Amino acid sequence: MMMREYASVLAAGLSNPVKERNGEVIALIVDRLADTSSLRITVIDSMGFVLADTSESPDGMDNLLHRPEVQAAIEFGIGEARRYSQTMQENFTFVATPLFGPDGLVGVARLARSEFDLDQGISARQLTLLNWWLIIIGLQIVLAFILSYRRAHMLELITDVTRTIAQGEFDSRIPESRAYGFKSIVDSVNLMARNSASRVSLLTADRNRLATIFTGMVEGVIDVDQNQNIIHINEAAARVLEIRKESCLGKPFWQEVRHKKITEALDEAIRTRSVIKAQVDYQCSREQLFIDIYVASLSDDQGRQIGAVLVLHDVTEIRNLERVRTDFVANASHELKTPITAIRGFSETVVDDPDIDRDTLRRFMERIHAQSIRLSQLVSDLMTISRLESDQGNDDFGLVNFSDIVNRAVRSAESAAHGKHQHLSAELSGTKLEVLGDRQNLSQLADNLIDNAIKYTPEEGRIIVRLFRKGSEAVLEVEDSGIGISPQYLERVFERFYRVDKARSQSLGGTGLGLSIVRNIAEKHSGTVSVASQSGAGSTFSFKIPLAGQSGTVQVLEIHE
Repeated sequence: MMMREYASVLAAGLSNPVKERNGEVIALIVDRLADTSSLRITVIDSMGFVLADTSESPDGMDNLLHRPEVQAAIEFGIGEARRYSQTMQENFTFVATPLFGPDGLVGVARLARSEFDLDQGISARQLTLLNWWLIIIGLQIVLAFILSYRRAHMLELITDVTRTIAQGEFDSRIPESRAYGFKSIVDSVNLMARNSASRVSLLTADRNRLATIFTGMVEGVIDVDQNQNIIHINEAAARVLEIRKESCLGKPFWQEVRHKKITEALDEAIRTRSVIKAQVDYQCSREQLFIDIYVASLSDDQGRQIGAVLVLHDVTEIRNLERVRTDFVANASHELKTPITAIRGFSETVVDDPDIDRDTLRRFMERIHAQSIRLSQLVSDLMTISRLESDQGNDDFGLVNFSDIVNRAVRSAESAAHGKHQHLSAELSGTKLEVLGDRQNLSQLADNLIDNAIKYTPEEGRIIVRLFRKGSEAVLEVEDSGIGISPQYLERVFERFYRVDKARSQSLGGTGLGLSIVRNIAEKHSGTVSVASQSGAGSTFSFKIPLAGQSGTVQVLEIHE
């Protein structure tokens, strides 16, 4: 700012304080402007007496009214002069400006600057240029610092992302917009993350696939590490061994499976690094199980042992089927042997005794004939069971009227019921109850149920055959007032060759296969068969089969013999 401009500022700010002779305000204004401009400032009143000066005490200064710059300021409004100052011992440039109040001149403000300061101003310009250079260099340093900071921050970001990827979070990426000269590194890290995510995704899919396979396997599978701690077990193994799948992981195998033979097989497989096979009887809370066990030692690609895998195959059902087959063969052999032995015995007696009387011969021949009929029935029933159990197709299935089949079965049983003076009645559907099935098999089922009721119902007994619709099923019920069945035998009456009263059954000509045939036919037709009975209170056999037709009215058929 030029000295004239500073003078204008003083004229505006000092007029009132000088008029009021407020020394403190004058001193404050003068000192602040002097500090800002590095000028010497002197304030005098209208008589020339010094009121304030930034370099000397006003009390020791001369009257300045007649100084050239002061007179020029009073006369022309601004005054300038250059001379040597005896006080400061320097050449000075003086600029004065009048101070006016409402009533006229109240004083003069004078500014002084040494010639040396003017020379210094020229040097200041040079310094300014130097300062600009310094500023530019400083800015370059700041920019270099900022760039270094950004690069360091980018390196830290790359480090954090790579550490995150190393911890398994493969979705992490480095923003390409913030590469800052590291584009090739950023691209490489992001490509590594994408490739790692793809590989982990494939591995996860394979692992989930294997886990799904293990879960869905019928065989139980248990995986243990080299310390025999359980690291995987599927549902089948947990169910067979009755252990909790969630709580057993990470625990020792022997702690969860307390069976000596199984743990010994695992120990031997790990010790010998081989496959061990064993069969064990495992007693669970439900029943006794028969389990085939295969234990194989596991090694990694470098041959180091990493554990073992156990495969448990529940063969209880197979063993039970083998037992049933063995019992069936034994029972069939026994049942066949009985009539064959009788026929052979009677025939040998007739052959060895040529003089046998005619009545005895006739009696023997009747027994041979009866036993041959029984043998024929037995062989026929065995062939029927074999056919039912071996026939897997539905080639003979078709839409049949089950009402007609049951009606024919009732009519066919009339003579047998008449022979025992029994009361046989039927409550049959008056319209078609159509089902999808084999007519011959369904006819045999109805015949067997009615024949069974007639055989085990005493004379003057009552037999009721009902056929009706219940929901989406046709229901056949055969109720009798016969000898009944004790509760402990109800579950076994459908077994082959099983008889509640063997002596009575044989005397009635039964083969012990009728109800077994009924059960096989029911299963073949997706139906069910059941019995409700009490000893001495009769029995009710029920057969249910899915319906294919519509319901109708009920027709009551009474047969009295």
